[in-house]
Amino acid sequence: MHNRNRMLIIVSKSFEKNQNIRMNLTRRYWILAASAIFTLTGLNSCKDYSPDTPFPDVYGQTVFVSSNNQIVYAINPANAERIWKFVVDGEVHATPVLNQKALYVASTTGTVYKIDAQYGTETTKRSFGSSIVGTPYFYNNTMLLIAAGTKLHAVDPNTLDDIWVRDMGAPITTSPTSHMINKIDTINVPVIFIAGTNNNVEAINSYGQVLWTFTPNEAGAFHSSPCVVNDSFLYVGNDNGKMYAIKTFDGVQKWSFSTAGQVRSSPIQIGGNVLFGSNDRNFYSVDSATGLLRWKVATADIIQSSPAVFNQNVYFGGYDQNMYCVDIIDGTVKWKQRTFGLIKSSPMIHNGDVYFGSFDKNLYRLDANTGGQKFVFNVNGQMVTSPILDTLGGAAVPSISGNYRF
Repeated sequence: MHNRNRMLIIVSKSFEKNQNIRMNLTRRYWILAASAIFTLTGLNSCKDYSPDTPFPDVYGQTVFVSSNNQIVYAINPANAERIWKFVVDGEVHATPVLNQKALYVASTTGTVYKIDAQYGTETTKRSFGSSIVGTPYFYNNTMLLIAAGTKLHAVDPNTLDDIWVRDMGAPITTSPTSHMINKIDTINVPVIFIAGTNNNVEAINSYGQVLWTFTPNEAGAFHSSPCVVNDSFLYVGNDNGKMYAIKTFDGVQKWSFSTAGQVRSSPIQIGGNVLFGSNDRNFYSVDSATGLLRWKVATADIIQSSPAVFNQNVYFGGYDQNMYCVDIIDGTVKWKQRTFGLIKSSPMIHNGDVYFGSFDKNLYRLDANTGGQKFVFNVNGQMVTSPILDTLGGAAVPSISGNYRF
């Protein structure tokens, strides 16, 4: 009897143990199943689905920006919310161009996309077969000028087909610009200006014919876009460390100003000041008439960001991670705002706010008067390019673009 009871106890314990094992296995199964469901749900939540709600019929002011992550963003400047995004086939170094609610975006792989600015849908595209890093330029609303590789293409804005092509014989990394210049018999003639890495600046007419070529006496290369704000002179920086003033009529040099580093910042000219940064870590104001130094501001690293102006201040970014606000009259630094990455992007200013990108992968909007932060938008990519803003009455653009006016 004793042995029988002992056997029953053993069987009972064995049964209980098996039940516990089964319960543990069942519990583990459900935990793993729940974990898998949670993981899949989490993965799906990371996907960037388009919203179910349609785009608004009313098109408002919009900021457009891109980076090396191959995505173009349309952002509401009022609340920093994304309106749409568009994926391209390469990094974007050139600032997008806006014309009649069409956004033109060029990639470093050589593709130009024409995108509906309101809905972010592709209208057409074209591959130019060579890298595009200089900002395209609208000439007289009839031609879009695109520098791809060694060639300047004048294309139809609707089809992107060539109207004419000018081969400079060396890569072009700058943006073209244009201006009316005073020719013989006081007839104003619209002229296109472009600078190349072959150390030449060319003046080209609307048919693609070269009117004159300027080549400095010193060896170098142009990575700075020309600034032309009147019918007499243009200003452009060179890798030989000089800023040049050139007569737009015939391409004759008026003066040159020497720095101690490459000048890849595109200059602006306002109120007798030619303003630009240098790789020697200084930002300069040079007298536009004489080429003499007015003032300079020392920073902690090179400056390739091109400046913008608002009121009586000039704004520029540096590789020292700061955005600067400097008084144009005497070079006093009014404020500087630090980011978490170098700033190569050129600032764009609209309605008292300064917009710019940083290598910390953020687009910033600051109060132009105080430097106070209004919003930060993460684009998850390092920004060489600059933002533009559709004001509904035109476009606010940076000075790296030949369309820049102030």
